Amino acid sequence: MGFDIHIYCSFSICKETGKLFYYGGPSGLQKIYDISNIVIPEEHREFVRMRGHLFGIYTRFITDEMSTSVTNFVDKYPEWSDIMESSDFEECASHWNEDMHDRFYAALKWFADQQMCYMICWDY
Repeated sequence: MGFDIHIYCSFSICKETGKLFYYGGPSGLQKIYDISNIVIPEEHREFVRMRGHLFGIYTRFITDEMSTSVTNFVDKYPEWSDIMESSDFEECASHWNEDMHDRFYAALKWFADQQMCYMICWDY
């Protein structure tokens, strides 16, 4: 059994049309129905779905819950030194480094900067 973590997006359903939408536009209050043009940049796709106990170290810094908004994850993202100081990090040191930590943050930041609501959840 592993620790799985993944990013997903949350859409609303329009009561009048039955279509999926998110709020966006200049005011942030416009219903945006065209979701077909949303493409996650290639450099961030590796972080959409991951597995490994390493991510439990990250989530302990964020919340006691099993999910949160990506924005909240970014706001509470730990420093690299915090990750390395964790007693659980030693077993992950061979496959996770500061560059990956920074790339993970960059991906999360991209998701947080989008108009739609991206969430991140995990389970054991």
